[in-house]
Amino acid sequence: MRILHIITNTELGGAQSVCIFLANAAAQEQNTVAVASMPGGYLWDQLHPDIIRYPVKTMVKPISLFPDIRCYFELKKIIRCFGPDIIHLHSSKAGALGRIAGIKYKDRIVYTVHGFDSIRLRHRVFLPLERLLQRYCAAIVAVSCYDEMNLKKEKIYTNVLTIHNGVQSPKTAVLRPFDNSGYKKVIMTVARISPQKRFDGFLTVASHHEMQDFLFVWVGGAAGKTLDDLQQEYTIPPNVLLLGDYPDASSLLVYCDLFILLTNYEGLPMTILEAMAQGKVVVASAVGGIPELVDDSNGMLVKNDEDAVMAIHQLLADEEKLKQMEQISVYKYLNYFTFETMYHKYAELYKTIFNLTRKEE
Repeated sequence: MRILHIITNTELGGAQSVCIFLANAAAQEQNTVAVASMPGGYLWDQLHPDIIRYPVKTMVKPISLFPDIRCYFELKKIIRCFGPDIIHLHSSKAGALGRIAGIKYKDRIVYTVHGFDSIRLRHRVFLPLERLLQRYCAAIVAVSCYDEMNLKKEKIYTNVLTIHNGVQSPKTAVLRPFDNSGYKKVIMTVARISPQKRFDGFLTVASHHEMQDFLFVWVGGAAGKTLDDLQQEYTIPPNVLLLGDYPDASSLLVYCDLFILLTNYEGLPMTILEAMAQGKVVVASAVGGIPELVDDSNGMLVKNDEDAVMAIHQLLADEEKLKQMEQISVYKYLNYFTFETMYHKYAELYKTIFNLTRKEE
């Protein structure tokens, strides 16, 4: 089978992780796999050596008329040259341009919506385009039941299904890259620093007087900013450590006592899944698909910063209950959110589409 993945951005993120996982697994099963995305970035170094690479020079993240028109023609050429049996589109911009450029292959297109709230809440102007383009693909994949429900509420319901994200078995960093001596517990976030991920809320929680005995570690950087830039822009409490971008960031999760993710919107966060795979209890915002991962059996859902302070204090005060919740996190991961579970569902979808298109030929 010839599988072409197209994704807008090559920076570290959930959509990129899913794209890398699926492409590498398919290549290892002797499929011919290609990935097309903007040049440079994290994604390219993570791909299996047998994967064909198509750096798309005209692919840019912001909406920009003339570059996007040129990108359409570049993607059209890539699709024609590669001759895919499956075109898998990741993220909204690649999803739109890929469906238009690959319109002759519409019965072979899978479009994964990695967090529909980014369109539904932030960029509603693009909803009419999403409604129109739903007819030009074989399947629209939501990564959470929450997203599937909202896609259908917005009248996007043609061939929509849910495949929950999954992650691979966790690695463990050989050395702890920080000193937590003097602190009772370590609370960690793994995320890029952006308005969506509520870095300001993280700092507010860490600065609360009840949190002074805990070390708050943020793993992840901000696009175009150094750690010095962030320290000048924000007031960083003394119990906060910024590690910046870190290779295999999830491998550091073993060194925390609690995982926290404060966020404005989400699809199904890979970092929470990685924390669960490491047996961590999770405090997270009650948004998007997060309630499908976290409940009072393995963490707490919060609505604001004060809730987060209360949740952290409450969870860390009961060591016995915390250990029970850690076991439930691992159980949920192993039974519902492994990479193997996710890949099996995508592979079955690919095969179904492949067999249907072969019959039509």
